[in-house]
Amino acid sequence: MLKKIFAGFIGVALVAGIGMTKAQAYSVKPAKLWVTAIAIGTPIEGAEVKVGDNTCTTGKNGTCVFELKPGTYEISVHEHGGTSAHTTVTLEEKNIRFISLDLGAKALHPSGHH
Repeated sequence: MLKKIFAGFIGVALVAGIGMTKAQAYSVKPAKLWVTAIAIGTPIEGAEVKVGDNTCTTGKNGTCVFELKPGTYEISVHEHGGTSAHTTVTLEEKNIRFISLDLGAKALHPSGHH
């Protein structure tokens, strides 16, 4: 009888341990990545930002915000006039990163604004 109780206790402990491992595997906190498209310091509205499989179009402040799993990501910014910029970033759990990609003077209208 003592062997049955002990075996039952071990079985419950193993099941609980496996469940705990699964719970921890899914509790990874995302990183936040702020990507800003600029042209000589001026935010670019309407630029397309891609980070991995995620896409966003910038607003008036030229920024898109992404919540991502830890890992390495390719970032690309494309302005509707054809100008683009690329970089790579590695994110760790709970990171908050700010990246600015300068599209250069060609992304500005002749008025100096986008």
